[in-house]
Amino acid sequence: MKYEKSCGAVIYRRNGAENEYLLVFNKKAGANGHWGFPKGHREGTENEYETAAREVFEEIGISVVFCGNTKATTTYSPREGITKDAVYFLATPKNNTNIKLQYSEIAEYRWCKFVEAKSLLTYDAPILEKLSSF
Repeated sequence: MKYEKSCGAVIYRRNGAENEYLLVFNKKAGANGHWGFPKGHREGTENEYETAAREVFEEIGISVVFCGNTKATTTYSPREGITKDAVYFLATPKNNTNIKLQYSEIAEYRWCKFVEAKSLLTYDAPILEKLSSF
């Protein structure tokens, strides 16, 4: 069994009395793509935070501030013979939200309130539920 690990972030911002969450539509994930959070594979000796920060910046062009060690992990099998952990940290945009998509992987993005985000997420609704409670 091969093991893989990806790291990313559940990014939120305050909009009035509610939080909004940044979702991305990953067009490389299968024929139809899916809504999720920015994430990607570790490179070299990166730790989980470094991987998440780099992947967020590569995919959507913003820097984030992590909310302490608030994270959630999901384990799944993306293909036969592979087990994968995806680690997500709760984060906020560092300075601005001027999104610059990596079009080779991400088709679009959307800021969503919790209910809309939960309904759009293809696989990561449990991650949103866990991290939105902090």
